[in-house]
Amino acid sequence: MRKIFFIAIIVMLTCAGKTQAQFGVNVGYALNSINYTDFGGKQNMNGFLAGLSYDFRIKNEWCLFTGLNYSQFGRTNKQQISPIYSVEKSYRHGFLEIPIHAAYVMEVADNVRISIEAGPKLSYAVIGTEKIKDAVGNNETNIYAKENHISPFNVLVGFGVGVQYYHFRFKFGYDFGLLNQSSSIDSKASRSGLSLSLGYLFWHSR
Repeated sequence: MRKIFFIAIIVMLTCAGKTQAQFGVNVGYALNSINYTDFGGKQNMNGFLAGLSYDFRIKNEWCLFTGLNYSQFGRTNKQQISPIYSVEKSYRHGFLEIPIHAAYVMEVADNVRISIEAGPKLSYAVIGTEKIKDAVGNNETNIYAKENHISPFNVLVGFGVGVQYYHFRFKFGYDFGLLNQSSSIDSKASRSGLSLSLGYLFWHSR
């Protein structure tokens, strides 16, 4: 699975050098629903995203939207066991992601474009920690360690809507995880989420 992810990066960069494309950077807000049975259960986590985008013109109004993004999310839960004893659990996740979306781009006015996109997204976890703090001390677990039977690789499918004005593009997106990343029979590991991002495009092709 890891090989598939990095092969996709190489193919994307190779195509970028041979195809008429639009290159940009983007940052934004992301909200993920992460459901790891053995690590906190279902939780909503706020975070951010940042990355690079490549838009390849296929034919007429049709494009391929891809790129490389990094997204990170976190949450802290505090449970009061008794008046004098509490447990604090903190979770942090970080993902490298490659969207591969087919997009239809319409020019609705001078220098104003609306895009509608959909397709899969490859995701690979580079950070996954659970920290437990109580009266005894601190304990940190690597969620994606081999003994936890949770794969860092995931495939999501989603859609997005964007508005581009000159070199700026605002985009809304939603993705739903297709895989149960846990190989344990009694456990589940999946995620989905939405994002809002603002991008700057360095050049564009007609």
